[in-house]
Amino acid sequence: MTDQEYAHLLVQRDSGVATVTLNRPDARNALNMDLKRSLAETFASLADDPTVRCVVVTGAGAAFCAGGDVVEMELNDTPTHSRARLQVLLRDVFQPLAEMEKPTVAAVNGHAHGAGLSLALACDLIVAADTAVMSCAFMRIGLLPDCGALYFLPRRLPSSLVKDLVLTGRTFTAKEGLEMRLINRVVPADDVRAESQQLATQLAAGPTVALGLAKRLLDQSLQSTWSEMATLEALGQAVCYSTDDHLAARAAFAQRSRPTFLGT
Repeated sequence: MTDQEYAHLLVQRDSGVATVTLNRPDARNALNMDLKRSLAETFASLADDPTVRCVVVTGAGAAFCAGGDVVEMELNDTPTHSRARLQVLLRDVFQPLAEMEKPTVAAVNGHAHGAGLSLALACDLIVAADTAVMSCAFMRIGLLPDCGALYFLPRRLPSSLVKDLVLTGRTFTAKEGLEMRLINRVVPADDVRAESQQLATQLAAGPTVALGLAKRLLDQSLQSTWSEMATLEALGQAVCYSTDDHLAARAAFAQRSRPTFLGT
């Protein structure tokens, strides 16, 4: 069921899963200003919607996202202007996606370059088509990696490999991405959307509060001490103990049955 439509974005919700499809196939789903605004509005809405328990991000046509729209880079006419524009993009699009307290899946159906790779990395899990090609392509046009690339990549890969991808801007296949452990699953191109939906449906049926808190604490752990994480775990667990999903799981355990999680 499609419940929202924008000029360059499709949003569908079904059985707790929201599928967000970048819809500029003629431009390989490059991020122009209209698409950025639509993504910002959509991610804010999905984060606050309790009926949405998992989010899938994908692209229409043969590409996932080719990165920023080079035509609109002319708007970066001064350092002050370009910095302000990028801060809005990071604050309103990439950060909300990365910090959303529910699972997110990138269904990389094709090319993902520059900010398009960053968009995939902002998701928790990446399912890629075996034909997908990716790159951290910023250096090819004389730019520093942005949209969170310099945050996400060192958290997924060894430093030497991050520098290889960043400094050369080389392309790599989905198979290589899987071998690097940058990608979680590689499937035939015809199956990438179905595989992603199946994974998202599984995640959407889970204990959403616990999943969201686990996600946030895992991200926080890289900047925290043992003592700080022990405190955060205790606080998070105190929240989970009072959820309907935990109580349902305890009741199901007593009855030797499977719990049905409602996400509350």
